[in-house]
Amino acid sequence: MIKKGIIFDLDGTLWDTTESTYNSVNEIAKRHNLPKVTKETICNVFGCTAREAASQYFPSIDIEKALPLMEEISVIKNRDLKENGAIVYDKVEETLIKLKNDFEFFIVSNSRHKGYIEAFLISSGLEKYFKAYYSTGELNMTKADTILKTIKEYQLDKFVYVGDTKKDLEATNISKVPFIQAKYGFGKDLNTKYYINTFAELPQVVKEIF
Repeated sequence: MIKKGIIFDLDGTLWDTTESTYNSVNEIAKRHNLPKVTKETICNVFGCTAREAASQYFPSIDIEKALPLMEEISVIKNRDLKENGAIVYDKVEETLIKLKNDFEFFIVSNSRHKGYIEAFLISSGLEKYFKAYYSTGELNMTKADTILKTIKEYQLDKFVYVGDTKKDLEATNISKVPFIQAKYGFGKDLNTKYYINTFAELPQVVKEIF
């Protein structure tokens, strides 16, 4: 039997945590007397590594001093998301239900700390649909290698990655995995062959690939 898998990014693909991230980052900025971080910066940072995010959030201080602040942000943000959730994109559960008989579902996210993907699964009630999930930050691996790890561990014969940013596209190019861009997310002008404007369009685009 052929095993088929859909591997999802998280931010900008399954949910939008802009508001929670904005509040958490600025709580830490205020605590450390640092300049306020704009929502535009928050949106530009989704999908970045911890080091990249820290340098954009707190450019006025040395990166080695900024990095520990990411841990503080994570604690506040994960607590808030577990309690209050965030915006899950429209029709996610209904679409997963349509696809679940033919595909296994996975999450590979650039989330930097333990608890973030779990916060999504718990608050959204969607945990039952996902076979496994991996955080590149926890594994200390690139997204490309983490995608390949997922494919190998679960012996997937056919697979696709759904994400929204340039970094997602770059990871799939490296890992040679088909890519579907979530155009409603944070990526801009990626000029991808396959894309969805809403999550509900996923079954039709998946058919084009498989």
